[in-house]
Amino acid sequence: MMADNAINKVEIGCRAGRPGGCTGVGQLFLCLAGLLVFGGCEKNAAIKTEKQSKPILSPTSIQQENVKIKAENEQLKKQMETLIGIDKQVRIDAISTVSAIELTGRSGIRSKSKDSNDVNEVLIVYLKTIDDMGDVVKAPGEVKVELWDLNTKPAEALLGSWTVEPLKLKKSWSGSLMTNYYKLTFDVVAIPKDNKRQELTLKVKFVDYMAGKILKAQKVIK
Repeated sequence: MMADNAINKVEIGCRAGRPGGCTGVGQLFLCLAGLLVFGGCEKNAAIKTEKQSKPILSPTSIQQENVKIKAENEQLKKQMETLIGIDKQVRIDAISTVSAIELTGRSGIRSKSKDSNDVNEVLIVYLKTIDDMGDVVKAPGEVKVELWDLNTKPAEALLGSWTVEPLKLKKSWSGSLMTNYYKLTFDVVAIPKDNKRQELTLKVKFVDYMAGKILKAQKVIK
């Protein structure tokens, strides 16, 4: 409003002083005032548009959200009451934990393809995680695998090492009609099959993510 009054005053002054129009300082003032007016309008319009774009929850939506949160809280409360009612030691004893790991006899180095000329090989590890009752169970954790040649120089003994992260381990669970296991496959550098390297040593370490145990197993493979 103030800018409009200023524009009107300048226009009136220009008409009175110069019938042909307004130039110089008066014209410059008119330009500046116009920019202020239109700039302010654009800014106000932008703010209004931004406010309008923000979603506003209806009373019904807010009520539904409150009902959902209340139901979740009630469920958690019931779960806590159930757990509090069970003796702590009884709960601990009821949970099966991994007490040992085992490498099956099928673990070993195999050709990557059926082509006899293919020198590429893979190390296949069949790993069982066994609980305190002697049963094979699927357990969360991390596996570290090492392949050694203990018949060579110490500096050349370690042929390869790999780490299997928990998520990948979880997806590696497999089995047969007789038992279950983790089947882990790793690419290995071609190993000469001479008399000196017929037997290799496979070392595996399992880090139990439930109990924090570190379990180890070792097996001679060919």
